Amino acid sequence: MLPSRSPKPKPEKVFRNPVIYAKELARRMIEAGISQAELARRLGVSRARVCQWLRLLELPEDTLREVEDLGDYWNRQVTSEKRLRGIRRTS
Repeated sequence: MLPSRSPKPKPEKVFRNPVIYAKELARRMIEAGISQAELARRLGVSRARVCQWLRLLELPEDTLREVEDLGDYWNRQVTSEKRLRGIRRTS
């Protein structure tokens, strides 16, 4: 009889605050003196994806502050980039 193996527990999913993450990316670009295209290469994503993240920083200041005040590393998704992009379009 084979010994039974218990399945490995799944790591808990963590959600990042999209505004805080976008600010980190912008700061990283400035500090490294790199373009969006270079940042995309380093992250392994498309340039369009980097542009989506950075465009969140065009939200009204009060919205940026409000979302940033929610903190980072959530155990559940509190807001989404899609929801925030919708705010940017209507304001």
